[in-house]
Amino acid sequence: MTLRLHEYVEKESFNHPYTFVAAQTGLDEKTVRDIFNARAEFLGRWHRFETPRILGIDELYLNKRYRCILTNIEERTLLDLLATRRQDVVTNYLMKLKDRQKVEIVSMDMWNPYRAAVKAVLPQARIVVDKFHVVRMANDALERVRKGLRKELKPSQSRTLKGDRKILLKRAHEVSDRERLIMETWTGAFPQLLAAYEHKERFYGIWDATTRLQAEAALDEWIATIPKGQKEVWSDLVRAVGNWREETMTYFETDMPVTNAYTESINRLAKDKNREGRGYSFEVMRARMLYTTKHKKKAPTAKVSPFYKKTIGYGLPDFAEELNYGVDLSTI
Repeated sequence: MTLRLHEYVEKESFNHPYTFVAAQTGLDEKTVRDIFNARAEFLGRWHRFETPRILGIDELYLNKRYRCILTNIEERTLLDLLATRRQDVVTNYLMKLKDRQKVEIVSMDMWNPYRAAVKAVLPQARIVVDKFHVVRMANDALERVRKGLRKELKPSQSRTLKGDRKILLKRAHEVSDRERLIMETWTGAFPQLLAAYEHKERFYGIWDATTRLQAEAALDEWIATIPKGQKEVWSDLVRAVGNWREETMTYFETDMPVTNAYTESINRLAKDKNREGRGYSFEVMRARMLYTTKHKKKAPTAKVSPFYKKTIGYGLPDFAEELNYGVDLSTI
C-alpha cells in the first residue's frame, strides 16, 4: 500500500473500530489490526513518562476484570494501565521504572498486593492509604444500618427510605434545609439510624485534623465510642484501619494532600473509549487511553551548552528532550 494509506490507517485505527477502517479502505480487518498493533508498540517505546515523586496506584474495572492504574499525583496524569492487579505484575512494572528511587510517596487503596509490591521494590517510599477508600467504608456501615431497618417498615416506607439514602450519605454541612427535614424525620423515628449517621460524621471528622497526633487521638476515640449494638456493623472498618493504621495516619505527615481523586477522570476516559469500540481487547483499550489523549509535557529545565554542535544524523542530547508526564487528566 502507499505510505499515505498506511499513515491514514494508523491514525484512523486509534479512533474507529477495525471493521469500520477496513470497510473505508478496502483492506482486510487483520491488516488494519496489524498496523494498529505495530503503531501501538512503537508509541509504547517512544513515549517515556517521567517517574513521579508521588505515585498513585489504584484500580479500574474494565472489560469484566480489575486492572491496575498508575498515576502521577502531583502532575495529575495517567502513566499506565496493567492488565491485572496481581502482585507479581505490579512488582515487575515497578522494577522497570526509570530512576525508581525518585518515588517518595505512594498512594493506594487497601489492597495488600499493592503494599507488598511497593515495599519490595520501593523501600524508600512512604505508603499513604487513599482516604476516599477509607471514608467510603463508613458510608457502607451506615448503609447496613439503613437496610437493617427494612423489616420494621411497611413496603411503601421501605421504598421511601431507599429513595432517601443519598441524603443520609451526605455530609452534615452539605445537606439542604429540605433534606435536613427529611433526614430528621427518619433519624427521629429510628435512634439507631441517628447514632450511625453521627458516628459516620465523626469518622469523616478525623480528616479535619491538622497533625498526625490529633488524627491518632480522634481515631482512638472514634473506635472507643462505637454506638451500642453496632460493633458488628462497624467491624470491617475498624479492622481495616487497624491493619492499615500506619499507612492511614501517614496521610497527615505529607507535604500535600495525597489522594487518588483523579481516578474518576480515568474511569470516565475508559468508559468513553470503551463506547467507541465495544469488544476490544484490553491492549487496544490501553493503547487508546494512553496514545490518543493529550499528554502533559514540559520543556526541560537543563539548558544545552552553546558549545554543543548539532551534527547531521544526531539530535539534541537526551537531557534536552521534552519531558512527558503522561496523559493529562485535567483536560478530561
